[in-house]
Formats: sequence, C-alpha cells, structure tokens
Amino acid sequence: MKLVLSTGVLLIVHLLILQCPAFTVRHIMVNEPLTFLCICTGNRPVVLWTRFIPSKVVIAKCDSQTCRIEQHFQKRFAVSGDTSSGNYSISISSVVYTDAGSYRCSCDGDPVDEVKLQVYVPIVIKAFEGENVTLPCYGDTRIDAVNVQWKKGEETVLEITSATTGDVSVGRYSISKEGYQDGDLSLHISSVNRSHDAFYRCLIHDESRDGDPRAVLLKVEERRPEHQPPPACNCYTVLAIAVTLVILVLVILLIIYFVRRLGETNNNASTDPGPPVQEENQMIPKLSSTQSFQD
Repeated sequence: MKLVLSTGVLLIVHLLILQCPAFTVRHIMVNEPLTFLCICTGNRPVVLWTRFIPSKVVIAKCDSQTCRIEQHFQKRFAVSGDTSSGNYSISISSVVYTDAGSYRCSCDGDPVDEVKLQVYVPIVIKAFEGENVTLPCYGDTRIDAVNVQWKKGEETVLEITSATTGDVSVGRYSISKEGYQDGDLSLHISSVNRSHDAFYRCLIHDESRDGDPRAVLLKVEERRPEHQPPPACNCYTVLAIAVTLVILVLVILLIIYFVRRLGETNNNASTDPGPPVQEENQMIPKLSSTQSFQD
C-alpha cells in the first residue's frame, strides 16, 4: 500500500514538473532594449502574452500567425520572432521602470514561458584605467543581512557573511569586514581595467533584498595623454618669448610712424605754390608827362 502511494505521489510531482513553464529572472536597466523568448509548436497556435504581476493585463495576442499588440503597449512592444517557424518572442524597445513584473507566454492556453523582470536605475561611477574604485552599498547587518553578494551581470564576484572573520578579497575585489559590521557593504576594486566596465548589483539575505543603492553602473575609460598632468612651466622660456614679442611690436609701430611722417612730408612739398611771380608790365618804368612832351 505504501509503495502504491509513494509511486502515485512521485507520478503527480513528475506531471506537475512537466506542466510547469520555464521560469527565469531578468535584470535590466531603464531605457535598455529587451527581448522575451517564446517558442510555440503546433499548427497555427493561439499565442497570448500577458503580464500577470502586479496585475493581469494582456500585451499581445497572435492567431493564425497574425499578431496584434494592445494599444497601450504598441509604442514600445513588438512581436519580433518569425511566427511562421513558431517563434513568438516579444521585444521592448526601451524598458521603463513600470515594466517590472512577471510575464507569461501561453500557447493554446498552456503557459510555456514565464519571466520575472526586475528594472534598475543604477548610480553611475566613472573611472580611468588603473584607478581604485569603490562601488557603494549599505544595509542593516544587525538584522537581515545574513550574507551579502555582489554580482557583475549574473556572475557572483564576491560574497561575505556574518560568519566571516576578516576582510574578504577575490582578485581585485574586496569587502571590509569592519565596514560590514557598520552596514557598509561597498565593493572595492583595485586598479580597474576595461573588463570591470559593467552593471553591478548588491544583494543581501540570500538575494531576497537589495542593498542601497540597488545597483551601480561602472564605466571605465582608457587613460589618454590628455588626462595626464601638464609638464612644468619653463619660466625663462616664457619670459624670453614675451620680451621678443614686445620688441617686435615696438619695431612695427616705429616703422608705421616713420612711413606716415615721410608721406606727410612728400604731400606738403607737392602742394607748396612757391614765391609769387610779378607781372611783366610792372617791370617797365613809367614815363613822366615832361619826358613825353620833350620827345
């Protein structure tokens, strides 16, 4: 009898596992594009995309390989897969904060894919290659922060727990135990390079809670010559150049002055009328009336 019951329970569990859709968790930043996959088999299935958490709402419905997006979602959502081959994937051109929730793709009434979407608004930290960087995160380690994880994308780069006796470090990553006791869960990265350029999340208490801030976007830039300090000033060289420029300006001003003076002298010489010329009749002496009579 017990064997029959055990077999029946195992069969029921197996059937439930087979009927459960694939469930994944996606993490994304606001304004980023995103695609949810959905593959439906069968001859022209009826496909329904819904968001069922926090409230149920229909996003798109496909029938006979023809899809219709509900009006509220038409601006950013689109069925991007090749429906003729059974691909009914849906894309979001630019994620907004209120897109967070749980999504389901159903084929002929049976759920085949479920996705929990978490949307982040990370703080941005910029650094040059070779610099030491601290990614901030805080949480109440007295009560709920049994363990703390830092994730780079989906990869766990470092973890610290209340049982840890000292600082924790892996490669260039480290967390201070003393800071942990004070609620400072910040991640320290020494001598960053371009491979550290990524999206980081701070998770506490078995990933059930987010730290504050929830996420950090680290942007690492290549160190270029223009970012290096300028060379020391050679004051004697600068002074010599300044004196040379002053002398050059004075010489030019003197040349302009003498050229103008010479031009004024030439103009005065060409316009001078000279001494007055006497008329010819003034040079002939006049005869008196007596001399005229004698003649």
